[in-house]
Amino acid sequence: MIEIYTDGSTLGNGKKDAEGGFGVVVVEDGKIIQAHSMRAKGTTNNREEMKAILWALINYGDRTPTPVVYSDSSYCVNTFNQWMNTWKTNGWKKSDKRPPENLDIVQNYDILKTKYGRKINLKYIKGHAGHIGNELADQLATGKIEPEDIEGREI
Repeated sequence: MIEIYTDGSTLGNGKKDAEGGFGVVVVEDGKIIQAHSMRAKGTTNNREEMKAILWALINYGDRTPTPVVYSDSSYCVNTFNQWMNTWKTNGWKKSDKRPPENLDIVQNYDILKTKYGRKINLKYIKGHAGHIGNELADQLATGKIEPEDIEGREI
């Protein structure tokens, strides 16, 4: 079974020129088979968290059995597991009649899920609680390590 740990991070979150990134750690049978990270400017924590989850869906959402994807962002887990469906039913509007933040990512996730049948089992995991996969995803997201530093490692 494949387990995927995702995380996003931003320095200066909420500021116009905030810099951030996301990290993804893919584990199969206790071994890191892939690690990925990307950096971005003018971003937010939530956007980077969502991009990491979307990356997992794009790259592993066609696998059987369905991969388990862990995120330490309850906002993102709730967005993709619950709120997204209500927003879609309401014409991509929240209860305040405004569009959700990061709607482009949310809609891409929905298209991959509904049109292309991609799926992941997205679960919340407490951040900074000693889960090695989550800690490594955080280090990738913050740029403290590079994917090649951990690929092939046993965890």
